[in-house]
Amino acid sequence: MAKGPGAARSFLLTFVILGLLSGCASDSGHSNLQHQTRAQNDTPLMDSARSGDLEAVVALAEAGHSLNTVTEQGTPLMAAVSAGEDRVAWYLLSEGADPDLTGPGGETPLMEAAAAGSRRLVQLLLSAGARVNAVDRNGYTPVIRAAEEGNLAVVKVLLTAGANVNVSQGGESLLMKIVGSGDLLTAEMLLAAGADVNYRAADGSTALDRARAIQNQDLEMLLVQAGARP
Repeated sequence: MAKGPGAARSFLLTFVILGLLSGCASDSGHSNLQHQTRAQNDTPLMDSARSGDLEAVVALAEAGHSLNTVTEQGTPLMAAVSAGEDRVAWYLLSEGADPDLTGPGGETPLMEAAAAGSRRLVQLLLSAGARVNAVDRNGYTPVIRAAEEGNLAVVKVLLTAGANVNVSQGGESLLMKIVGSGDLLTAEMLLAAGADVNYRAADGSTALDRARAIQNQDLEMLLVQAGARP
């Protein structure tokens, strides 16, 4: 049976109203995800995130405070990660906080978590899409930060997630840095992951030269067995 013009008008009106309501809901749900910059070092949301006050963080977020505000001390997510506040970090990420938003130095929350050795936060950030090979202004990446701090479990997580094992910083490869620090276990992991044992720095030195410089025979033997050339 054909429908009359009244039914058609009613259907069209209902469709328009539903569309408007849907649009309003969408706008209100994402209004606190816009990137903002604040001149002051702290904001109420950053203070609450740093102190681990999840109830206050939720209340502020629901009141429209931006989850992606950047100050000289970073973002609310960075504040939570730096303080080791897993629950707050999880909430911010679940609400859409940008996992790669950086502060003035270009450091990401993943770099901070990697340096701190927090495997749980590292996995949380990676699951939220954080860039595993992000680089800050000084050339550091998450895996460099983890390796230099001797956080072997975190290094393993990052390499599994696709971290570049042959990354370099300051003219040295990651392997050279680790060998120079005398860290045998991390050096073994990097070599197993495919680190270039014969990478040469700008001055022509290699990881083997670093091992000999600190007179570490275990590292020297490890590198030679991995194919290091004199």
